[in-house]
This record gives sequence, structure tokens and C-alpha cells, in this order.
Amino acid sequence: MQGDPKHLNIVRAAALAGFGDLVSGLGGDPTTILRSCALDPAALTDPDRYISYRNVTRAIDMAARSLGTADFGLRLCALQDIHSLGLLALVMQSASSVREAMMLGARYVYFHNSALGYRSFMDPGGELECLEVFQRLEADAEMLQVTEICVSYQCRLLVLLSGGAVRPAAIHFRHAPIGSEAQYWRHLGQMPRFNAAFDGVSVNALAWRRPLPPNDRSPQHNQLLQRFVGGFLMGLSPPRAQPAADQVRNVLGNLVRTEMTDLGTVARVLGQHPRTLQRRLRAEGAAFEDLRDAARKEWAGQLLLQQGLGLAQVAHLLGFADQSVLTRACQRWFGETPKRLRRKAAAPLAELA
Repeated sequence: MQGDPKHLNIVRAAALAGFGDLVSGLGGDPTTILRSCALDPAALTDPDRYISYRNVTRAIDMAARSLGTADFGLRLCALQDIHSLGLLALVMQSASSVREAMMLGARYVYFHNSALGYRSFMDPGGELECLEVFQRLEADAEMLQVTEICVSYQCRLLVLLSGGAVRPAAIHFRHAPIGSEAQYWRHLGQMPRFNAAFDGVSVNALAWRRPLPPNDRSPQHNQLLQRFVGGFLMGLSPPRAQPAADQVRNVLGNLVRTEMTDLGTVARVLGQHPRTLQRRLRAEGAAFEDLRDAARKEWAGQLLLQQGLGLAQVAHLLGFADQSVLTRACQRWFGETPKRLRRKAAAPLAELA
């Protein structure tokens, strides 16, 4: 929509994980749908690439309508696993309880999707706590499918994080049904409450305060999580086999995307005391602040190459107060303004066109 704030209209490409296979399996052409919604199919190969959230909602809605599949969003959600959340999944796994994990996901959801917001409140009866998901962009009919995806994913996370012990007491949608009763029962295990006061779930207020049950997770889930942590955060080498500076670079290279780049967080990821980590860095002639600045510089360079991101969006993703801070940082890092860097990056592409 024309009035969408640019810094809110972004989502990781992982939001469309499984889209191509689902559309093809239903007899459609995913490439045609994506391009008609101004989405580059090639961009979806990188789950961490930021793309237009509004265009994603249009692509999902168009697929549902053109393929006559009212439960398209629920089907797509069923194809996505915890990896779809990227680093956000690891943040949630660090929680002490199911509720805390869900609240951490709500707090840092902007890393995955800056267009979503969450609010928790007690049901008037006092036994249920509600977790509402809402759109920060102006809502329209095209958002019904993604709304069902968001709420369905809440349900799946509750089950996953609790080892199957916690399920929604009720599921709420503000809209009227867009699918059949059988479809909702099949995907959600219960009939949602439609035309409700909010989109989200209600949970027993005591039940979801139970600790995360690591021993209750399936071996397959543990293997996936361990491989994800090992490959995504730490690299393939055993942490202690690497110099401290390399360990910190590996961690910061990913945590910089979440703005959780303080010394304490990095030290916890590495299983060290902050002062111990600082001593190891000093012994190698390195400084934590310099390594963090280098990580931000590298992340800024990657974001600036994404021509679809406005500079205000880049500044937001880097945690800067405004675009002027980004300009000063780029002049310090690269000796040029972000606009000039963008023009240089686009020049070779123009020559090939």
C-alpha cells in the first residue's frame, strides 16, 4: 500500500519457505505468481534476505485465490519448521519457560518480520492468558491468509517448545472463516473462534509457565538444533580450537542481525565469563569493540547491496536512530555515503542489462 512505512514493510525471505513446492504441487506456477507480485524468485534462495512484506502477503493471497485453495496459508505454515525463524529460534530456545520463549519471540520478531507486533493480556476470566498478533501495516483483505499463518505458527511453537504439553485453549481470528470446518480441524486441531476481538491464542496461564523440556524433544529435533547452532553461530571448528577473536567474529556475524551484540550476550553464547573473554581478546591484541564495529560494517555492506531496501530500512536494521547516523557510519567505514556506494554497486548491473 502506498502509505506503508518503509522500515515496517520488510520480512526475511524465509517467510516464503516451501512456497514454490506448495504452488507447484497444487498445479500452479510459483515463478509467475512471485513476479506478478514484484518478487524476484532468485531472492528466495537466501532465507536471510529482506523482501517486501506487502508483496509477500499479495503472493500468498494470489496463490490461494488462483489455485482455489482456501487453506493455502495453513498449508504453507505446515511446511515451515523452526529454522524458518533463523536466529530468532535460538533466542527463544534460550528461555527458561514456554511463556518466556514466546515473549522473547514477540520481543525480537522484528528480526524476522518488522511488520508484526504482539501483545499479551489476561482473559477477563483470569485463568487464560492471551497472546495477540497484529499487523503494523494497514490491514486489507489480502492479509487474511498471512494472519492465519501467523496464528497457526503460534500454535505450532507452543507445542514444539513444550514438548507437546501445552496447546492453545482457544484460537482467535477477527475475520470470518475463509476455509471449511474440516480444513481448520485438520490444521489446527480445533475450531477457531471467528469474528473475535483479536487474532491470536489463549493459553492456560499456569501451563505455559512450565520450564522448557529439553529431554522431551525428539532426537531429530535435537540433531537439527545442534547442527543449526554449530553451523550458523559457531562455524564448523570446535570453539576452543579457534582464537578468541575468530570465535567472536563468528558469533557477531550473526548476532549483529538481532542487535544483541553486547559483550555479555556474546560471552554467554561462547560459554565464557565476559571478563575471561576480554582477557583472551587482549592477549591476542584484539578489542571487542573493534570486532563488533567490523561485524556491523560487513552487515551494512550486505544490506546496501539489496537494492530493494530503502536506506531508512537499512538504518533501522542496523539499529541506527535515523538515516543520518547510517551516512556518518558509511563515511567512516567506506569513505563514501550510502547513496554513492549503492550507485557503484548498481553500475556493473546496468552495464550487463
